[in-house]
Amino acid sequence: MNAPESLFKDRHYSLQSLITLITANYIVFAMAVQWSVSCEGIHWFLWVALAGLAFYNYYTIRRNRDEFAEKKTQIIYAVSLVGMALLYYLLGIVALHCNTVKPL
Repeated sequence: MNAPESLFKDRHYSLQSLITLITANYIVFAMAVQWSVSCEGIHWFLWVALAGLAFYNYYTIRRNRDEFAEKKTQIIYAVSLVGMALLYYLLGIVALHCNTVKPL
């Protein structure tokens, strides 16, 4: 009995490393924005945290190269990065109320 040719080609990867990566990105990024963004400006700690996240993302994607090679995973990861930009806008700009007029 011969095995079908597509038996080993149709691998279904779990999304565990993707979920872990996105969760870690959002938690670290949200905390870094809260600690380092104020009405006066951006503290240098935000750039250090972003550099740390970039290295963590690089090594996680490199370690799980076969999972992140799928198109679906790449789209989910790109949408999560856009979501982080939206998170920065909401936490770092809108929530601070720096340009609001103070009542008399």
